Amino acid sequence: MPTYINPEFANYQQPRQLETASLDWQATTPLAESFDDVYFSRDQGIAESNYVFLQQNNLPERWQTWQAERAFVMGETGFGTGLNLLVAMASFLKTAPVTARLHWISTELYPLTPEDLKQAHAFWPELAEYAELLQKNYPLPISGFHRLNLHPRITLDLLLGDAATNLSGLAGRVDAWCLDGFAPSKNPSMWTDNLFSAIGQASDLGTTFATFTAAGLVRRGLAKVGFQVKKVKGFGRKREMLRGIFSELPATKDTPNQPPLNLNNKIAIVGAGLSGLATAQALIKRGFKVDMYEAKMPAAGGSGNKQGALYIKLAVDANPSSRFYLAGLEFSRRWLESLDPEQTLWSPSGVLQLATNEREAKRQQRFLVKQQLPKDLVTGVNQKQASELAGTNTSAGGLFFSRAGWVKPKQLCEQLVKTCKGLKLYSQQKVTDLAPVNPADKKAGWQMTTASGKKVYQQVVICCADAAKAFTPSHWLPVTAVRGQVSYLSLNQTDQSLNKPNSVVCGKGYTLPPTKSTLCFGASFDANNPSSALSQADQLQNQQELTTILPNLLAELEKPQTAKQELDGRVSFRCASPDYLPLVGQLADLEAWQKGYQSTQSSWAVSDFPNNWSHSGLWLNLGHGSRGLASIPISAELLASQLVGEPAPFEQELVDCLNPARFILKDLKRQKP
Repeated sequence: MPTYINPEFANYQQPRQLETASLDWQATTPLAESFDDVYFSRDQGIAESNYVFLQQNNLPERWQTWQAERAFVMGETGFGTGLNLLVAMASFLKTAPVTARLHWISTELYPLTPEDLKQAHAFWPELAEYAELLQKNYPLPISGFHRLNLHPRITLDLLLGDAATNLSGLAGRVDAWCLDGFAPSKNPSMWTDNLFSAIGQASDLGTTFATFTAAGLVRRGLAKVGFQVKKVKGFGRKREMLRGIFSELPATKDTPNQPPLNLNNKIAIVGAGLSGLATAQALIKRGFKVDMYEAKMPAAGGSGNKQGALYIKLAVDANPSSRFYLAGLEFSRRWLESLDPEQTLWSPSGVLQLATNEREAKRQQRFLVKQQLPKDLVTGVNQKQASELAGTNTSAGGLFFSRAGWVKPKQLCEQLVKTCKGLKLYSQQKVTDLAPVNPADKKAGWQMTTASGKKVYQQVVICCADAAKAFTPSHWLPVTAVRGQVSYLSLNQTDQSLNKPNSVVCGKGYTLPPTKSTLCFGASFDANNPSSALSQADQLQNQQELTTILPNLLAELEKPQTAKQELDGRVSFRCASPDYLPLVGQLADLEAWQKGYQSTQSSWAVSDFPNNWSHSGLWLNLGHGSRGLASIPISAELLASQLVGEPAPFEQELVDCLNPARFILKDLKRQKP
């Protein structure tokens, strides 16, 4: 796990199930029983949102002229029913240029249940199109950041939990604020100095706000953190409300170390595995065109397996790694549903993590005692229940992740190649050199050399796993290639009596539900074997691990009528990092860190150091190891957000935990007396 974490964020935002809102539906509008206040006016809710938040922030006019490469970023306190978002979606898509995008960030401590959300949305049939998108993507009530791509041009970051805590971790700037939520007299615990400080920290020169309230504590709190505050006429019977503009320079943080963005400049990606293709899709969604260079063919490496498990393993004591992979699992589900709603390339079959030994059984028991996650996400099952879920006898009980499953990564890569309209793929084009155009000017771009010649790009994303160490700027990366061999067993389709697994089953090894009459199981893990040839010893080991978790399955397969006795497999190499987290973000400049760090005071987080200690325009998305299906899509989203200057999909602490510079910082701290 990453060693150096800013104390400001330590032990913060451990994922837990949140209490959902308790509503009184006897009234004409939903009333929050905890606050004795209504969510909206049934007759004038839409008009109130338009007047208070859109008009007083001058949003329609600002959206009409929005030409920036990045999205327009809205911040909201008090998501509630999502009415403000739905109203904004309708207005934005009507008024903004077709190239413009909206990024909405909202906080909520007591999220509505999906049933209550749908019932509330029934009041606004004119917004049904947008309400359906929100309902389809609505997350489980788990604290933390939830990125929801509701529309090709609209992203929602739903921050569940305490508003001040979540906003204090926001990695990004906001253009306008909708300060909603229940009235200060009804909900004083939200309107605190910590909240106002977090709002000021995330604001920039010219950021505006609007709020329905005119309470003195709100006016004073916003003025204290840098807003010019003005009272204006309120909506309907309300006499006054507040609006204002941020008039101070943003707090610290130097400017990004990258060339000015231009959608006309193509971005180059090295590597056409799932990491590279997911990154390409995230950038294309933001309006860029991508040239992709692949030494062989798409999905030639670790992404080329027939099947892979979409799974995570959560720690007993929640840590940044668990938070990251939990966010990644949920994002991957939504991403796959959007790409393949027919589920031809994936399946939410569920994943059983069996306790096949006493140590794992005790660990899982401690996890179930300490974890505070919804049973819809993970629950404990005994051996009988596990066998029923698997559809075949398991060797033990364990944990069942009902929202996990499996994916066909090779076919998924092939689909991304076909569907990414702004992608130009150069197969059989190995990048042999990557060098700065002008070493004296860090923003001059990068010269890429292939067998076809040389080409210059302002932005380059390296997604070619451990092969990244072949380039001079990234030679220092502490990643390793770990050999993995999966086994394939052909089954006889005519025997319907075979109890084949219905869900992914994991122990030390794993097996997946068969597809096209092939059972996939494995996988070996060997960091010291460079051979790409199938190993009989690994095949036997995979069979032994399969018998450990599903003791009767191979015996069933030995029957002549149920199997063709054809055992095949595939070898690929995972790219792993020392702390088992991927490397995502700008590539650190090792020489700049080594020179500059000696003159600095000790610091905890990589984000505390100058941005010019990184290579301008050179990015990484690699090191995903064996859990890439849960980490790659959200990592691609993070990288694209950073490249265009939009808020990250999770808190600053997790951004720091993925920053490639974390390994340099760790080494320098170890060396400095």
